[in-house]
Amino acid sequence: MNKLIVKVGYNDTLSKIAERYNLTTKILSTANNNITQVEEGDYVIIPFKAKAIHTVRPLETINEIANKYGVNVDKLKLDNNIVAPLFIGQQLIITE
Repeated sequence: MNKLIVKVGYNDTLSKIAERYNLTTKILSTANNNITQVEEGDYVIIPFKAKAIHTVRPLETINEIANKYGVNVDKLKLDNNIVAPLFIGQQLIITE
């Protein structure tokens, strides 16, 4: 199992973060020493099964990234809860 470490943002809750990464609150809590709440500025571990983590570069598109890893664009969007344009430095989980 791989892990990604993310910083808790303003108004984030354990359940919002879990939903963003398609996890249950229990899985997220367990991966973080059974925490029950988070505060802005905290860091949490996001466990995931993936073949890669891709960091978005300038001018890269979701289609180019999907093609690079041989994954479906819609699945890539779903796995990473992408609802807005990509931003430089954004990390995407590439699942198998």
